[in-house]
Amino acid sequence: MKNEILELKCIDMSVDGQGICKDNGLVVFVKGMILDEVAKVKIISDKKNMAFGIIDEMIKPSPYRIKSLCPISYKCGGCDYRYIDYDYQLVLKKRQLEQTFKNFNLDVKVDDVIKCDDPMYYRNKTQVPVREHQFGFYRKYSNDIVEFDECYIETRLANDILRDLKKELLSLHLDNTLRHILIKHALGTGEVMIGLIVNDFNVDYSEVADYITSKYKNIKSIILNLNNKDTNVILGNEEKVLFGNDFIIDEFEGIQFKISLKSFYQVNYHQMIKLYKQVEKKADINNESRVLDLYSGIGTISLFLARKAKEVTGVEVVEPAVNNAIENAKMNNINNANFILGDARDPMDKYLKDKDVVIVDPPRKGLNESLINSIINSNINKVVYVSCNPATLARDLTLLKDTYNIGNITPVDMFPYTTHVESVVLLTRI
Repeated sequence: MKNEILELKCIDMSVDGQGICKDNGLVVFVKGMILDEVAKVKIISDKKNMAFGIIDEMIKPSPYRIKSLCPISYKCGGCDYRYIDYDYQLVLKKRQLEQTFKNFNLDVKVDDVIKCDDPMYYRNKTQVPVREHQFGFYRKYSNDIVEFDECYIETRLANDILRDLKKELLSLHLDNTLRHILIKHALGTGEVMIGLIVNDFNVDYSEVADYITSKYKNIKSIILNLNNKDTNVILGNEEKVLFGNDFIIDEFEGIQFKISLKSFYQVNYHQMIKLYKQVEKKADINNESRVLDLYSGIGTISLFLARKAKEVTGVEVVEPAVNNAIENAKMNNINNANFILGDARDPMDKYLKDKDVVIVDPPRKGLNESLINSIINSNINKVVYVSCNPATLARDLTLLKDTYNIGNITPVDMFPYTTHVESVVLLTRI
């Protein structure tokens, strides 16, 4: 079947943005194909129950197909929806959520996706692998590097800095000692941090630092991070400051935050504010609310809610993030928020017992059974679940549905032009 050309209609789309077609019962995944399109498809790989193809000739294009601005979008794979009209991307993301919950036999309502007002140049974190004189992004499902001159979802300033950094590093023959470049751009203040992830601390990068900081006054921090292990983990444990501070400051809704190299911070600044306002609204925070914020990171949600709550307790497993959160509370003179070093995968009974509202914002793998059981066995009336993975959200809601009523799922488009979507839902005890 390989290399065969078939005329197929796209009947669905996968969670990673591929078109799904069928040929005599065989499922064919087609990269770059949109729902309801008809095309001649060349089969490039076939297995027992499925095949993979590429578009050979478009017969009936979707009215929502657009020309990609990015010349490497098909190779890069970071923006799987780059060729789809933005408003229709939101329709597809809502559809993806609805289908996921249906697959788990969950009868829930999904709201329209809260759109991003400007879906271009929104990412405040740029992460670029460096290997064999190449600077770029990894091709999807591979370790091949796809080089680029401009990324249309990273901030314009990050693009400019990266271009100049690349030129300087190549001219000084320093690129061979680099593993990654990490740029964080705080859009609320304009401050920029550069992380150079290196395999040798003894190499002198001072000339690079002098050059780039003289050209860009927004740069407030340059950090060398040592990672000489053969691993896919990007950041190592050892760091030293090459320029400025070991943090930058961002600000939203009148609250300032210190952000370190290892801090988790939402990559879409403007959508982050919309997301947190949804959390606040669904939790119905007031001056009597006692809030537990699990996976609290550097305290962004905790301190945002502390403005209206009676008290907020954040629990986070990463010690530097806890220290950041404590510093952030002090910096903003917020006295009703405290932060605890702890693992939300452990039983949380002792933290749950005197709280009214629990906020959970876990990583993609979702909640573990121990935490779910702690919540079920508690007296917590309201749980607000923030999720970046529809599948694990649906799985966890299935375990919680006998104890809690599930409110509307409100999606927020944190990641335009990608297949990813953030969701927030309120659970109220039955």
